Amino acid sequence: MPELSLSQANTLIHDVFAEAARRKLPPLAAAVLDSGGHLRALQRQDGLSFLRADICQAKAWAALALGVDSRQLAERLLGDPLQPGFFQALNGMTGGRIVPLPGGLLLRDAAGTVIGALGVAGAASDDDEACALAAIRRAGFNSQQPGGAR
Repeated sequence: MPELSLSQANTLIHDVFAEAARRKLPPLAAAVLDSGGHLRALQRQDGLSFLRADICQAKAWAALALGVDSRQLAERLLGDPLQPGFFQALNGMTGGRIVPLPGGLLLRDAAGTVIGALGVAGAASDDDEACALAAIRRAGFNSQQPGGAR
């Protein structure tokens, strides 16, 4: 299985911050996890509250744990009255490691294999996700399976 390098992880974070600057967003935190959910790289920009580092990791971890981008988890939570109980149980089982908000995206290689996840926090969730997606594209990764939209 291909492994996500530290250099690739740092490039993704750099590109997240570059996109945030282009969009004139507030400071962000970005985390890159490997396919096993282990932290590969994390950075928090100056002036950002410390909890955002945990939130960006939880967005990425949620995507990996459930096999879909965290936006899909947010949509599930809003669209089904049974989902709040499901997510409450998941957070109980995982020590609160699931944040079902946009900003956590799977990282796939050219063959569509999940090799990690990128999580971003600090701005509005839609902006977090947009920065993550821009960084993923710039780094040459995919966020969806081959043939998927994005």
